[in-house]
Amino acid sequence: MAGLIDMIVSNPAIVNSIAKQVGIDTSDAGSIIGKLAPILMGGAKSNLQSDKDSGGLLKQIEDTKYADMLDKPDSVNMSDKGFIEMGNDILANLTGSKENSREVASHVEQETGISSAVIKSILPMLAPMIIGALTKQTASTVNEFQNQQRSTGLDSILASFIDQDHDGSMIDDVMGMAAKFIFK
Repeated sequence: MAGLIDMIVSNPAIVNSIAKQVGIDTSDAGSIIGKLAPILMGGAKSNLQSDKDSGGLLKQIEDTKYADMLDKPDSVNMSDKGFIEMGNDILANLTGSKENSREVASHVEQETGISSAVIKSILPMLAPMIIGALTKQTASTVNEFQNQQRSTGLDSILASFIDQDHDGSMIDDVMGMAAKFIFK
Protein backbone atom coordinates (compact mmCIF):
# COMPACT_ATOMS: atom_id res chain seq x y z
CA MET A 1 0.00 0.00 0.00
CA ALA A 2 2.92 2.33 0.63
CA GLY A 3 3.71 2.25 -3.09
CA LEU A 4 0.16 3.28 -3.88
CA ILE A 5 0.28 6.14 -1.40
CA ASP A 6 3.68 7.22 -2.70
CA MET A 7 2.18 7.49 -6.21
CA ILE A 8 0.07 10.31 -4.82
CA VAL A 9 2.09 11.88 -2.03
CA SER A 10 5.33 11.94 -3.99
CA ASN A 11 3.75 13.41 -7.11
CA PRO A 12 4.48 17.16 -7.08
CA ALA A 13 1.95 17.75 -9.87
CA ILE A 14 -0.87 16.48 -7.62
CA VAL A 15 0.31 18.52 -4.65
CA ASN A 16 0.77 21.65 -6.77
CA SER A 17 -2.57 21.23 -8.52
CA ILE A 18 -4.50 20.75 -5.28
CA ALA A 19 -2.66 23.63 -3.59
CA LYS A 20 -3.48 25.90 -6.51
CA GLN A 21 -7.15 24.87 -6.64
CA VAL A 22 -7.65 25.34 -2.89
CA GLY A 23 -5.42 28.40 -2.59
CA ILE A 24 -2.97 27.08 0.01
CA ASP A 25 0.78 26.67 0.26
CA THR A 26 2.19 23.52 -1.40
CA SER A 27 3.81 22.39 1.86
CA ASP A 28 0.40 22.56 3.59
CA ALA A 29 -1.20 20.69 0.68
CA GLY A 30 1.52 18.05 0.87
CA SER A 31 1.00 17.66 4.61
CA ILE A 32 -2.76 17.25 4.21
CA ILE A 33 -2.40 14.81 1.32
CA GLY A 34 0.14 12.81 3.34
CA LYS A 35 -2.40 12.42 6.13
CA LEU A 36 -5.45 11.79 3.94
CA ALA A 37 -4.01 9.30 1.45
CA PRO A 38 -3.44 6.43 3.93
CA ILE A 39 -6.87 6.97 5.46
CA LEU A 40 -8.61 6.89 2.07
CA MET A 41 -6.59 3.86 0.94
CA GLY A 42 -7.63 2.15 4.17
CA GLY A 43 -11.23 3.02 3.35
CA ALA A 44 -10.85 1.34 -0.05
CA LYS A 45 -9.51 -1.79 1.58
CA SER A 46 -12.24 -1.80 4.18
CA ASN A 47 -14.90 -1.43 1.50
CA LEU A 48 -13.47 -4.28 -0.55
CA GLN A 49 -13.17 -6.61 2.44
CA SER A 50 -16.61 -5.88 3.84
CA ASP A 51 -19.84 -7.74 3.26
CA LYS A 52 -21.40 -4.69 1.63
CA ASP A 53 -21.58 -4.34 -2.13
CA SER A 54 -18.22 -3.14 -3.43
CA GLY A 55 -19.54 -2.92 -6.99
CA GLY A 56 -19.46 0.88 -7.12
CA LEU A 57 -15.84 1.01 -6.00
CA LEU A 58 -14.85 -1.80 -8.36
CA LYS A 59 -16.45 -0.01 -11.32
CA GLN A 60 -14.54 3.14 -10.42
CA ILE A 61 -11.26 1.24 -10.17
CA GLU A 62 -11.88 -0.36 -13.58
CA ASP A 63 -12.40 3.07 -15.20
CA THR A 64 -9.09 4.21 -16.72
CA LYS A 65 -10.03 7.91 -16.60
CA TYR A 66 -8.88 8.00 -12.97
CA ALA A 67 -5.44 6.68 -13.89
CA ASP A 68 -5.26 9.39 -16.56
CA MET A 69 -6.12 12.00 -13.91
CA LEU A 70 -3.37 10.63 -11.69
CA ASP A 71 -0.88 10.94 -14.55
CA LYS A 72 -1.96 14.46 -15.55
CA PRO A 73 -3.51 16.16 -12.51
CA ASP A 74 -2.65 19.62 -13.80
CA SER A 75 -4.92 19.03 -16.82
CA VAL A 76 -7.96 18.53 -14.56
CA ASN A 77 -9.98 21.42 -13.17
CA MET A 78 -10.34 20.02 -9.68
CA SER A 79 -12.61 22.85 -8.58
CA ASP A 80 -15.12 22.12 -11.37
CA LYS A 81 -18.56 21.21 -10.00
CA GLY A 82 -18.65 17.96 -12.01
CA PHE A 83 -15.23 16.92 -10.74
CA ILE A 84 -16.23 17.65 -7.13
CA GLU A 85 -19.45 15.63 -7.53
CA MET A 86 -17.44 12.73 -8.95
CA GLY A 87 -15.00 13.01 -6.04
CA ASN A 88 -17.85 13.01 -3.54
CA ASP A 89 -19.28 9.85 -5.15
CA ILE A 90 -15.90 8.18 -4.69
CA LEU A 91 -15.68 9.42 -1.11
CA ALA A 92 -18.99 7.72 -0.38
CA ASN A 93 -17.29 4.43 -1.26
CA LEU A 94 -14.05 5.24 0.56
CA THR A 95 -15.41 6.66 3.82
CA GLY A 96 -18.92 5.23 3.89
CA SER A 97 -20.74 8.49 4.66
CA LYS A 98 -20.54 12.27 4.78
CA GLU A 99 -20.28 12.04 8.56
CA ASN A 100 -17.22 9.79 8.26
CA SER A 101 -15.67 12.25 5.79
CA ARG A 102 -16.26 15.05 8.31
CA GLU A 103 -14.59 12.96 11.02
CA VAL A 104 -11.60 12.37 8.75
CA ALA A 105 -11.36 16.12 8.08
CA SER A 106 -11.60 16.89 11.80
CA HIS A 107 -8.91 14.33 12.62
CA VAL A 108 -6.53 15.73 9.99
CA GLU A 109 -7.27 19.28 11.18
CA GLN A 110 -6.11 18.29 14.67
CA GLU A 111 -2.92 16.78 13.25
CA THR A 112 -2.06 19.60 10.86
CA GLY A 113 -3.65 22.69 12.38
CA ILE A 114 -5.19 23.47 8.99
CA SER A 115 -8.90 24.26 8.88
CA SER A 116 -11.24 21.32 8.36
CA ALA A 117 -13.05 23.45 5.75
CA VAL A 118 -9.86 23.38 3.63
CA ILE A 119 -9.44 19.66 4.25
CA LYS A 120 -13.07 18.99 3.29
CA SER A 121 -12.47 20.81 0.02
CA ILE A 122 -9.41 18.64 -0.67
CA LEU A 123 -11.12 15.31 0.03
CA PRO A 124 -13.16 15.16 -3.22
CA MET A 125 -10.11 16.33 -5.18
CA LEU A 126 -7.91 13.60 -3.73
CA ALA A 127 -10.43 10.74 -3.96
CA PRO A 128 -10.12 10.30 -7.77
CA MET A 129 -6.33 10.20 -7.36
CA ILE A 130 -6.71 7.32 -4.88
CA ILE A 131 -8.82 5.45 -7.42
CA GLY A 132 -6.28 6.30 -10.13
CA ALA A 133 -3.47 4.76 -8.07
CA LEU A 134 -5.54 1.62 -7.48
CA THR A 135 -6.39 1.46 -11.19
CA LYS A 136 -2.74 1.73 -12.23
CA GLN A 137 -1.63 -0.84 -9.67
CA THR A 138 -4.22 -3.40 -10.67
CA ALA A 139 -4.39 -2.81 -14.44
CA SER A 140 -2.01 -5.59 -15.45
CA THR A 141 -3.51 -8.09 -13.04
CA VAL A 142 -7.09 -7.38 -14.09
CA ASN A 143 -6.41 -8.82 -17.54
CA GLU A 144 -5.68 -12.20 -15.95
CA PHE A 145 -9.14 -12.25 -14.39
CA GLN A 146 -11.20 -11.29 -17.45
CA ASN A 147 -12.68 -14.77 -17.78
CA GLN A 148 -13.36 -15.10 -14.05
CA GLN A 149 -15.86 -13.34 -11.89
CA ARG A 150 -14.29 -9.88 -11.85
CA SER A 151 -15.47 -8.60 -8.52
CA THR A 152 -14.23 -11.58 -6.53
CA GLY A 153 -10.82 -11.59 -8.23
CA LEU A 154 -10.40 -7.82 -8.10
CA ASP A 155 -11.47 -7.70 -4.44
CA SER A 156 -8.70 -10.06 -3.42
CA ILE A 157 -6.10 -8.39 -5.64
CA LEU A 158 -6.81 -4.96 -4.22
CA ALA A 159 -6.96 -6.23 -0.67
CA SER A 160 -3.55 -7.87 -1.09
CA PHE A 161 -2.06 -4.60 -2.37
CA ILE A 162 -3.33 -2.73 0.66
CA ASP A 163 -2.67 -5.47 3.28
CA GLN A 164 1.14 -5.35 3.21
CA ASP A 165 1.79 -7.94 5.87
CA HIS A 166 -1.03 -10.22 4.64
CA ASP A 167 -2.45 -10.71 8.11
CA GLY A 168 -6.03 -10.06 6.99
CA SER A 169 -6.19 -6.79 8.89
CA MET A 170 -5.78 -3.38 7.36
CA ILE A 171 -5.63 -1.42 10.61
CA ASP A 172 -1.98 -2.15 11.37
CA ASP A 173 -0.99 -1.40 7.77
CA VAL A 174 -2.91 1.88 7.60
CA MET A 175 -1.63 3.00 11.00
CA GLY A 176 1.93 2.13 10.04
CA MET A 177 1.66 4.08 6.82
CA ALA A 178 -0.02 6.99 8.55
CA ALA A 179 2.79 7.04 11.11
CA LYS A 180 5.34 7.06 8.29
CA PHE A 181 3.82 10.24 6.89
CA ILE A 182 3.08 11.85 10.26
CA PHE A 183 6.60 11.43 11.61
CA LYS A 184 8.39 12.29 8.38
